Amino acid sequence: MCAATRRYDPNMSTLGEFYVPVDDIVRELGRLQVLHSQLDHVLRLAIKRTLGISIDDAGYWTETRGMSKQLRDRLRDLIDERYRDNDDEAGTFNKVLDDAEAVTLLRNRALHSVWMKMPDGTLVLHERDGTLKEHVSFQPPTAEELHSICQRIVRIQRVLDHLTR
Repeated sequence: MCAATRRYDPNMSTLGEFYVPVDDIVRELGRLQVLHSQLDHVLRLAIKRTLGISIDDAGYWTETRGMSKQLRDRLRDLIDERYRDNDDEAGTFNKVLDDAEAVTLLRNRALHSVWMKMPDGTLVLHERDGTLKEHVSFQPPTAEELHSICQRIVRIQRVLDHLTR
């Protein structure tokens, strides 16, 4: 999903028009947002369970603050501590967190890019790539691709819930 299609062309992008995707894509974007918010909550619960603290514990909010990246990083630190003698379990946890990172990237691209229709009719997601320090355009995801990302998030949630019970 969302493969880079071309570099930013300042002459073309100023001629492009903003657009709102069709309803089935908007519906999947909404589902993606809700599921990703729940994923952040599951990451907080995984941290809580790994630490063995209660949600009512005063340290809960300190340990589980932040957004997706901070939560994944905190959980990775805890995994390194708790499972340092169990490479298999640590590896499983880290693979799940790698997948969580990948879906967050796809979610951020789909929800934070500008949806544009270029003068030639091409639909693109337009954003500034912080790593490359330049503007890039991506092919917009289909409803099916968005739905597939949603299914990945649900699987990640289930695995994290299972691993931390």
